[in-house]
Amino acid sequence: MSRTFSESWHRVADARLSLLPTVIVHKQRFRSRDWYLLRDTYTQRFFRITAQAYIFVSRLSSELTVEEVWQNCLRDLPKEAPGQEEVMQVLSQLHQSNLLFHDTLPDSQTIFQRYRDQRRRELRGKLLSFLSIRIPLFDPDRWLSRQSGLTHALVSWLMAAALLLLVVFGIATALSHSERLLSQTEGLFAAGNLFWLYLCIASMKALHELGHAHVIKRFGGEVRTFGIMLIVGMPIPYVDATASWSFRDRRARALVGAAGVIVELALAALAALVWAHTGPGLVNSLAFNVMLIGSVSSLLFNGNPLLRFDGYYVLSDLIDIPNLYQRASAQWRYLADRYLLGTSNVESTAQDRSEWWWLTGYGALSFSYRMLIFGSMLLLLADNWLPLAIVFVLITLVVGVLLPAQRWASHLRSPALMRNRRRAVAVSVALVAIPLSVILWWPWPNSIRAPGLVESIEITRVPAAVAGRLDRIETPHGSAVVPGQVLLRMSNPALEQQIVSAQAQVREFEVQLNLALEGSPASVAGLDKRLNVAREQLALLLSKQVALTIRARHAGIWVADGLHERLHSWLPRGEAVGELSNPSGLRFSAIVSQEQANELFAQPLSGTELRINGQAAEVLRASRIVLLPYHRDRLPSQALGWHAGGVIPVKPDDPDGLQAIDSYYELQAVFDVADQRVTAMHGMTGWIRAPLPPASLFEQGRRALYQLLQKRYRL
Repeated sequence: MSRTFSESWHRVADARLSLLPTVIVHKQRFRSRDWYLLRDTYTQRFFRITAQAYIFVSRLSSELTVEEVWQNCLRDLPKEAPGQEEVMQVLSQLHQSNLLFHDTLPDSQTIFQRYRDQRRRELRGKLLSFLSIRIPLFDPDRWLSRQSGLTHALVSWLMAAALLLLVVFGIATALSHSERLLSQTEGLFAAGNLFWLYLCIASMKALHELGHAHVIKRFGGEVRTFGIMLIVGMPIPYVDATASWSFRDRRARALVGAAGVIVELALAALAALVWAHTGPGLVNSLAFNVMLIGSVSSLLFNGNPLLRFDGYYVLSDLIDIPNLYQRASAQWRYLADRYLLGTSNVESTAQDRSEWWWLTGYGALSFSYRMLIFGSMLLLLADNWLPLAIVFVLITLVVGVLLPAQRWASHLRSPALMRNRRRAVAVSVALVAIPLSVILWWPWPNSIRAPGLVESIEITRVPAAVAGRLDRIETPHGSAVVPGQVLLRMSNPALEQQIVSAQAQVREFEVQLNLALEGSPASVAGLDKRLNVAREQLALLLSKQVALTIRARHAGIWVADGLHERLHSWLPRGEAVGELSNPSGLRFSAIVSQEQANELFAQPLSGTELRINGQAAEVLRASRIVLLPYHRDRLPSQALGWHAGGVIPVKPDDPDGLQAIDSYYELQAVFDVADQRVTAMHGMTGWIRAPLPPASLFEQGRRALYQLLQKRYRL
């Protein structure tokens, strides 16, 4: 509630003010409250005021002074009339928006003195907007009016149903080709694709803007500007869609905001169908570009309400909170003023409890999401155009750090903090000094965490001595076995037939030998030799038959994880079916990057902790730690690579999933689980943590940034 009287009232009391003749008033309703939208049809400026303020503004006339208008309001509507403080604020803001006509006053410059800083900030914002410059080209309203038939066909329930089906089919198609989609994404920013990528963006943006324009015309609005917006020097089409702000129906306003996103999603879905059904070539590449741009733009940028694009205006209209971003920012300034700086005479911009939560939550979420997008864009730019990434960081530091710091310093000097300035300054200094101290000087625990797997120091590979079909697994994975214990049984129908044939041949030679002994002694020697060869072949085949039953050669733990997935499948000769490990000696082999290895080589290794996946609550202590002084590029197990759900990047063209993209060092830690409450077996995966000397967050971050720049950009 504003104050009824103001000490500065005398500065405006004798002014004769009125709204410009080009201003049109639109009544709107938000959250069961009436608001009035003032629209200048000449400049397309908009200004929204409360019903209480409109009581005063609607009576402004060049024939009456401000004092006379205010007194008339008090006389006619004493309970609804605004106070002098609110009147001065509204008049100042209307003047700033160039919506007021007023006579020349001797004190006219001092009337709006306290809002000059805001105008300077707007000018500074325009100077900083050189990355996004708008150039109006022509008025498309007449051309759009001649397309009224097309407009009604496009903005209809039938078209909505058709677009919904198209998007569903497009999503299903993209998901069914997910592997191909991911592999083709790697060439998106290739030099040969940049021109086509821009062409797709510009074309989609033109259709996006036409979507806004057609919906505005469908609900009776005007589209007076079509132009080019230079984003970092790249021309992109745009239309002025501010006419939708005057629509009384919030659903109409929301549909105008959503129209561009709907167009992009429809184009992306159509492109997905074309991409999936065409072979490599220009058409396929263009369809892929459109599909990726339309989907990513809609989900992460245009359609996301946490950024001030189309999705933001849709959300603002649907929840009936105009100026959501500005009011959320004001809400957080109120919280800072009220609870940090101790300013008692500040009020929240929220009109009710629901708005309070919306403004507070939206402010926090939008800030967090902007930081996430900033980090992602920075990495994307750095990976493809490093100089542009540096410019991006510098601009962000100016806009996101230096200018807010300057505004905060100005706020600390403002008259609003006259009563609590000492506390405000002390809190502000503490908010800067304490985090800086914690980041720059406070020593924090420091360690290296690396993935790895449990290996047996003594391990025997168990191969399939004979090719055959896996029929039964007699001993489950992880079981302790004794020498001679049956592990699995296989069968080989071809071998069985060979044995039957060999047995028949042996019997035949035996009969021939017996007949020769009775009637032809001269042929006995030759038949006896042939019989011995047949018996040797039969013995060899029978030994292979015995080998189809695989037994343990010695005691140990049977390790055959995943063998059950190959039950009833054919196993070739020599393929490993499992391993026998000695449980008395285990070690943990961890994969350490070259940057981490440099830190480990520089100090003695001690206090290393191991955790097995699935048993992370229990910690294993290593008795002996060795960092092997040579690098490798082939993983000890598929379980550590991306293909099997691990965290180590492997080359996509490696069918075994063992070839790491980056070379690594191996850290081996020997441990004993005899006295520990952990079940550790060969092949289990886990993590190792090697402690480093404590260091400040700044030092740890500096080292990590240096390693990132060195590894990723070779700086």
